[in-house]
Amino acid sequence: MKILLELLTPGMITAEDVYSLNGQLLVPIGTPLTDAMLHQMKIHSIRSVNIDDHPKAASTASGHTSDIPEEVRKARVEHIKEYKKAYSEGLSQFEVAINNLVMNNTDLDMDTILKQTLSVLSPTGRHSSILEMLVFMKEYNTSIYAHSINVSLLCNMLAHWLNYSEEDCQMAAACGMFHDIGKLTLPEEILQRRGPLTDEEKKLVNTHCEKGYELLSKSSVDETVKLAALMHHELCDGSGYPRNLQSEEIDRFAKIVTICNIYDAMTSERPYRKPISPFAVIEYFEVTGLSKFDTRPILVFLENTVNTYLNSTVQLNDGTTAQVVFINKGRLGRPIVKSGEKFIDLSQRTDLHIQEILPVV
Repeated sequence: MKILLELLTPGMITAEDVYSLNGQLLVPIGTPLTDAMLHQMKIHSIRSVNIDDHPKAASTASGHTSDIPEEVRKARVEHIKEYKKAYSEGLSQFEVAINNLVMNNTDLDMDTILKQTLSVLSPTGRHSSILEMLVFMKEYNTSIYAHSINVSLLCNMLAHWLNYSEEDCQMAAACGMFHDIGKLTLPEEILQRRGPLTDEEKKLVNTHCEKGYELLSKSSVDETVKLAALMHHELCDGSGYPRNLQSEEIDRFAKIVTICNIYDAMTSERPYRKPISPFAVIEYFEVTGLSKFDTRPILVFLENTVNTYLNSTVQLNDGTTAQVVFINKGRLGRPIVKSGEKFIDLSQRTDLHIQEILPVV
């Protein structure tokens, strides 16, 4: 019996494997639903689930890639193709517009650029799929333009998770899109340096916030977008730059950009290092201290992000392939994983960590 998500209750037994559009097994067939499972299905925009009218003993599903139905696999591959096409088109349009502003002082048609970028969410409009799909965008990772698009999409996603109005969600996306524009005024050789920067070079890179604000001041974009460019490296405890602002002095949209900027920068490849796994970045947020970030946005971001990756296939630093099966609420970056019949609690195994989330194609 097919039942809408909002009518499901804990204890109901699934009569089918429930998959995300990206092919991750969310809930195996024959599983009694829990509040956590219902929350996860909501994050993945599952609309309805087949429920067993006459439940028998719960069966066990392996959750491996080979168990994914062919129609789900084909839908996932098609979705990845559509995503890449929309992403590439949005990236090209954004690059042209930004270069025209920097080189020719041409005004920005922000509405058109934003519409093209947010079309990446089509055809489903699912926000959590952004985290899943960015795994497949590694070929673009070293580009400032790609980073800006990624942060824009992540800001839009986080604003929706925070239940912002649609207008504010679009404003968050715009702030993310133009936050790093000041870097385009810096020497390419410094931005692409594989080795460490000198102290003077670091100081030069840190000027990109103020340079971005100055560049955007030449256009007709909203003041909020300009402030995000200026403040996206400020931290709530006053340890950020360029002005060491405290929490109440930082624009609320800039606080969202700060979180999404750090997440995308760390999970993307850079000239001087390989990408860091999302769980390692989540642990970084936890260890660094949540006092550096606005409490509600950072907690909402971390909790929803780890729930998105529940049931993902991962590789540990010792080469073990495993599946994320349980999130430790006190240590979000160190979940319990399952390899074969063995469960490994990473919160108790400090010698192990998730090195990579393996994309399922």
